[in-house]
Amino acid sequence: PTLDGYLAGGYANYNEPVEDELDPYEAGFTLRQNVFRGFADQGEIARQEARVASSAYVLQGTSEDLALETSRVYLNVLRKQELKEIADENLVIHLRIADQIKLRSESGVSSQADTNQIQGRLALAQSNVVIAETNLQDAKSEYLAVVGNLPGDLTQPLPPNSKMFESLEDATLAALGTNPILKSANADLEARQQQYEVAKAPYYPIIDIELDQRWDEDISVSTVTGEREWFQALGRVRYNFFNGFSDQARKAETLELVSEAREIKNNTERQVVESMRLSWMAWMSVLDRIDYLRDYIESSKSTATAYAKQFDIGKRTLLDVLDSEAEAIQARADLVDADADGLFAQYRILAATGQLVDSFGLAWPEQAMVDEEE
Repeated sequence: PTLDGYLAGGYANYNEPVEDELDPYEAGFTLRQNVFRGFADQGEIARQEARVASSAYVLQGTSEDLALETSRVYLNVLRKQELKEIADENLVIHLRIADQIKLRSESGVSSQADTNQIQGRLALAQSNVVIAETNLQDAKSEYLAVVGNLPGDLTQPLPPNSKMFESLEDATLAALGTNPILKSANADLEARQQQYEVAKAPYYPIIDIELDQRWDEDISVSTVTGEREWFQALGRVRYNFFNGFSDQARKAETLELVSEAREIKNNTERQVVESMRLSWMAWMSVLDRIDYLRDYIESSKSTATAYAKQFDIGKRTLLDVLDSEAEAIQARADLVDADADGLFAQYRILAATGQLVDSFGLAWPEQAMVDEEE
């Protein structure tokens, strides 16, 4: 209810029907309680609840995105560290081969072409170490920008295999039901629909209960002069018949806002499905490749070892040895990239279903919690 008080006083000069001068005053209180105004209050409460829920879901989505971005820079540092170690090992291998060629050249077994070739490959290996170190420092800088401090001794996380879904269809259905950004879009649509219901309120009557307590004196020459005190209780019904077409315009506007929110929700749904499909296929691709890469590493290692032995007895050229070593090194680098890509793809799947933060043993901020049973 609303409670208003009022006080008025002044001077009145009457000419008709009689001449008179009065000093009127009045004071009083009015208590009003609205009983009905076209469901506007209920609609506005529902709209605000949906709006608050939408903001909470946005915060959930932001938390998931931040967790995903943090995991990306975390994995990238680990990836660059491993690639730097591989580059260092590659340099050690080339230094060893360079020493062998130097000894063979001094004994007259190797040609100048072999010496030139190993020197060129050694320079390339040294260059790769510099590049790997630069990439590692870049990854650490990116980590600093996201996390706020430089990485320490990072540990390799275990894949969240227990939280993975059985199929793409299961993952997609889970994302459509739990993706925070999609839930925010649904809440926005609900808020717009309630806004439309509120816009229909002017087409209903307004019903109020009014209680008035009043004191006055000399209000009119047509009434009894002197002090009066009176009380009245009224039920008041009001209905607007014309408001300059503003009610119709507002209703049409909110209807368009509902259509806009529905399209945003549908577009968000398509993006969630697309993102889940891309993440799932990236993960499946890594699973298909990773066993082949491990076989490739073992084969290239065996080939490099065999070529080195054959080179010692003159059955292989230096070029064969260097190429086989380069192939073995590249195979290991490919496996490092595949492992990191596969783990990040799993994190993307969890983020799309709103489970990444929880999988890290963390929780969303308190402001992101929504009681979905209401």
